[in-house]
Amino acid sequence: MVTKKNETAQKLSFIDHLEELRKRILISLVAIVISSTLSFFFASRILNFIIKWTGIETAYFFSPAEAFFVQIKIAIFVGIFIAFPIILYEIWAFIGPGLTGHEKKVSLPFLFSGIILFLCGLAFASFVLIPFGLKFLFSFGSENLRPLMNVNKVLEFILWCLLCCGILFELPLILFFLLKLGVIQIQTITRHRAELIVGILIVSAILTPTGDFFTLLLISIPLIILIELSILVARLTTKKGGSRICTGE
Repeated sequence: MVTKKNETAQKLSFIDHLEELRKRILISLVAIVISSTLSFFFASRILNFIIKWTGIETAYFFSPAEAFFVQIKIAIFVGIFIAFPIILYEIWAFIGPGLTGHEKKVSLPFLFSGIILFLCGLAFASFVLIPFGLKFLFSFGSENLRPLMNVNKVLEFILWCLLCCGILFELPLILFFLLKLGVIQIQTITRHRAELIVGILIVSAILTPTGDFFTLLLISIPLIILIELSILVARLTTKKGGSRICTGE
């Protein structure tokens, strides 16, 4: 009888967790839908700003519904960005109760650092990668070779640059996390620094939408600097007692 009661309690607990997860996902989706719906009313203004910001005088659409769907894409992207704090809170509300006090103290700084690095990636893409990348690519045109820019392709290029930079700027935090957990040793990173840099170049080349050498350098240099800072911070914190995390003391 005790075994059956325990099994029943476990099943109820599992169902409760599923219900809690469903609730958190539903709240996040509602937040995205509401913010995206509100953003749609400003999508045309945002699109006009993007076209002027990129230096393109005029963008074209090649099917009757293309301009409409482009504005929907903008509304969804902006909606997710606006709803991101709510999504983050719902994730933490679901995971947080299952963490110990120590785990919360460790995870919160990483969480906020990840958000800051992601925003830094978006800022880098907005103010460096996209303007200089487009200027470099447009420089290959001539009097007889002029761009006829499709609005959907322009938007995909910009959104992909923003997303990729946001993801790539998380790499230093991931490396720092692995160093602090002891999965990777600082001495190993130091010995294989050249291979690490090559790996960064490969990942950047795969994720960046242009694939040209100039854009590759634009995004790889700050990434390498951030990773070097991550190694330095990990080295300093380990000297101050971070080795306890690795040994489990």
